[in-house]
Amino acid sequence: MTDSRRAPSATLSAVAAVLLALLVVLALLALAVGWVAVLVLDDGVSRWIWGVLGALVLWRLVPRPARVDRRAVATSREEQPAVHELVDAVAREVGVAAPTRVLVDTVAATRVHPTGYLGGAALVVGLPEWTALDPGERVAGLAHELRCSGVRRGPAGILVRLAGDVLSGARTILTPVRAVTADRKAVEQATSTMGYYGPGDEMAGNLMRRQASAAVGGAGMQVVAVPFRALHAVLDRAWRPTLHHAAFEADRRAAALAGPAAVRGWLLAGVGVPRGATAAHNAARTPGADVFLAIEAADRPAPTELRSRLEAAPTTAVDADHPPTRQRVAALEAGDVPVGDGWVERSTVTAADVELFRMRASLAGRLRDELVHGRG
Repeated sequence: MTDSRRAPSATLSAVAAVLLALLVVLALLALAVGWVAVLVLDDGVSRWIWGVLGALVLWRLVPRPARVDRRAVATSREEQPAVHELVDAVAREVGVAAPTRVLVDTVAATRVHPTGYLGGAALVVGLPEWTALDPGERVAGLAHELRCSGVRRGPAGILVRLAGDVLSGARTILTPVRAVTADRKAVEQATSTMGYYGPGDEMAGNLMRRQASAAVGGAGMQVVAVPFRALHAVLDRAWRPTLHHAAFEADRRAAALAGPAAVRGWLLAGVGVPRGATAAHNAARTPGADVFLAIEAADRPAPTELRSRLEAAPTTAVDADHPPTRQRVAALEAGDVPVGDGWVERSTVTAADVELFRMRASLAGRLRDELVHGRG
């Protein structure tokens, strides 16, 4: 599917994903109810044993929604009113609720992260990408991210994320962990000096038996984890067509607001080496150079070069939740773009740019360090 028209198979796949997610969540609730029943009906020491074991398992299985990186800098409506006005205006035009939080970070791209399981979301503005784009491309990228997050923030998306987090917790519990203890290191040191005869022979034998037991236990855990890994893979595969359809639809709505050329420019800016990335890395290693100014002044690749990059990587996508960029560009060029009657005032975009660019001074040093040493 290379356009926004939803195929019947995609609808069936979405229904299957929602039903599977519902079964996973109901299974977790049944497990919790069963654990409580055991605690109520049992007595003696076994109640405490089941209580402790059940609490540990349920504590790990309880879904934990993803959180925004702590290094992201939060904005407020009092200090950055134009930024919030722009986000609200774009969200209104593309037909989604505005995010509950707006943050700025030195990550490359702008993303909307669903937070919690009540439909909330956090918009993280990637200042490097925002600096590299034109005003129209900024609006296009913002419109796409806001619209594309709508499916993940809806009831079906929340249920699927909830089930995915439960399955991730189960897989974590059943993942063998290799621990190097102090007594093991002592045995290895002793056998290395004594040799494998006499005392060293006995110590080495004990070590080998423990290692064999750990290997058998780890293999057993891997076998038990197979159904959970399979369920997680099936859930992701069934839900992916819905996410891809949402991405195509988000491109269409962004094109209706900012124009197909702006959306295409935003998409091509991230193909291959992102626009301004080379200039940023060079500036980060040049004493006294401003990384953000280098990104802003970076040369733009010629259209033919961008096209060759796109043709050289036909299956490359932003991530697994988005279809290949080549298909998205082809859908835009096919002319399947609705005629929109909304717009965002240029003055609103300019005012938001001023407030965001004002934050570059406090983030330039961190971006320089991350480009040289990695984000960590």
